[in-house]
Amino acid sequence: MKIYLFASSSCSIPKGLFVKGQPWKRVKFPILSAVIEYNGDLILLDTGIGTRMNQEFKNPKYKTNAWFHQSVMKAVFDPGRNPLIYQMQARGLDPAAVKYGILSHLHYDHAGGMRDFPNAKYFINKKEWEAATAADSHKHSYVREQYEANPKLDIELISTVPGKSYLGFPASLDLFGDGRFILVDLPGHSDGLTGVFVNLPSGRRFLFPGDSVYFPENLAGPAPKSWLMQKLVHEKPLAFETLKKLHNLKKSEPDLEIVSYHDHSIPGRYELAPVYYE
Repeated sequence: MKIYLFASSSCSIPKGLFVKGQPWKRVKFPILSAVIEYNGDLILLDTGIGTRMNQEFKNPKYKTNAWFHQSVMKAVFDPGRNPLIYQMQARGLDPAAVKYGILSHLHYDHAGGMRDFPNAKYFINKKEWEAATAADSHKHSYVREQYEANPKLDIELISTVPGKSYLGFPASLDLFGDGRFILVDLPGHSDGLTGVFVNLPSGRRFLFPGDSVYFPENLAGPAPKSWLMQKLVHEKPLAFETLKKLHNLKKSEPDLEIVSYHDHSIPGRYELAPVYYE
């Protein structure tokens, strides 16, 4: 197994918006996806921003999402170069070999590339799907055209199994039955946000926590997002309870490598493809 990290966009944000109590000076951060070589296939953890983003944002009902993406996050994005599918091709990874996609949640900057991999099977939390297909989902950072595509994408709705505890989480799902990909519920940022533990044969253990953590400073505090950011993304109070659980997990499992999709220390703390981790 090998883990590659890709950034489909570079953004900047006042740190204090993402981390309560931090200075309001802008820092750069990526929009990450992970590509994992597993049993001869490729698995995506989130898909980042896809080839259709600029076109999707022309729809007036997504004007708030477009404003936040362009004016607040100041995203730098070239649709002919930055989408995950093109970066994979440039790094010698065949997009046709993508067998599965595991979505942490369906906000536009995580699900944007799903239609770029139409032959993949996608695993999505059932609660997340219900939130993402609600009538008012466009007000909550969802762009339905990304996952309600025509022709339809192959989507399997999943739920964790109560009683199958894992590292303090009361429910989990061993996705392939071999202990390599363990899914847990991390609600708050979105209703069905899913964390993915990836356990490598080498013994290295990773957790990809979606947007339950933005920056390392969130996890270290634990420090929630600012009240303004919580309001902008409609985060629920449960998000801080999830963050505290992750903070305690890191203290009890110091060798667990937690990698958020918007970590401003990447590249640096981890490098982007073609570097890989195994």
